[in-house]
This record gives sequence, C-alpha cells and structure tokens, in this order.
Amino acid sequence: MEITNLWDARFLFELLKNGFLLAGGVYVWWTTRNRATSTAIREVHIRLDEVDRHVSRLEQTLENRPGFSEIDKLRGEMAGMNRSVGELATQVQASNALLNRLHEYLLTEKGNR
Repeated sequence: MEITNLWDARFLFELLKNGFLLAGGVYVWWTTRNRATSTAIREVHIRLDEVDRHVSRLEQTLENRPGFSEIDKLRGEMAGMNRSVGELATQVQASNALLNRLHEYLLTEKGNR
C-alpha cells in the first residue's frame, strides 16, 4: 500500500492511533474488571461485621443455655413435685370419701327422725 498524499498518511495515522487507544482501553478494562474497589471492600467489611455480631449472639445464647447436669437436677425436682402432687391427690380423695360418708350419714339420720 503506497501513501500518495498527506491526507492518506494522516488518515492511516489516526486509524492506528485510535486502534491503539481502543486496545489500551480494552486492556485496562480487562485487567481491572475483577479488581476490588473500596466500595466493594467496605460492603464486605459491613457484611463481615454483621456475621460477627450474629455469631457472637449465638455464642452467648449457647453459653447461657442449661447443661446436662442442670437439666437432670430439674428433672429430679419435677419428679419430687410430681410425687407430692400424687400424695395430695390421694389425701383429697380420702377426704372426699370421708365427706361423702358423712353426707350420707347425715341424710339417712335426718330422714329417720
């Protein structure tokens, strides 16, 4: 390809210059497309802080829950209370039977007089 005049040379120079700038722009975009920006890093820090607070709450909840020994102690206390309630129920039944007999006695004695 022969360059016949200055306009052809200038056009060819502009074409090569713009091609080089386009290639440079594509290269810069390609290399920085995955680069972490300060905004992305800040968002990751915020998310990490949220996860840290959540884990701290879970750890605190797990530390404050009762252990196996405390649950066994509570079961023993509940069994003792259950026995006490059973004893009260038998006493109430005995008192109820006594009151029923007394009621029948009074009804029969009042009816005989």
